[in-house]
Amino acid sequence: MSLNREEIFERLRIQMSKHLEIDVETIEMESRLVDDLDADSLDLLELILALKGEFGIGVNDGEVKQLLTELARFLPDAKASGQLTDQELAEVSRRLAVTNIVDFIADRISATV
Repeated sequence: MSLNREEIFERLRIQMSKHLEIDVETIEMESRLVDDLDADSLDLLELILALKGEFGIGVNDGEVKQLLTELARFLPDAKASGQLTDQELAEVSRRLAVTNIVDFIADRISATV
C-alpha cells in the first residue's frame, strides 16, 4: 500500500470521526487525541484496532502497550527506545496528536512523503 501523508490523514480522520463520534472537520493534524478530541483509553484502544482494518497494520492481543511504546518515538522529546513505565505510557497517550499517528502509519506502511 502506498499512501502519502495527506491520504493517510483523510482516511484516519474518517475512522476517528466514527470512533469518537465527532465531526470530521474538527479533526486537524495538530489535534491531541485526549486534550482536544476527548478520547479516553477505550477510544484509543478502538482506534488502534481500527488501524488494523483501515491500513493493514497488525495489532495482536497484548500489543497495545508495545504499540504505544512505538508511537512514543514519534513524539517530540520522547525516549528513543526501551520499555516505558505505566506512567510514561499514560503520558504518551495524553500527548498523542493526530500527526503522530499519521507519522506512525506512514512509517509502518512505508508511505511516500
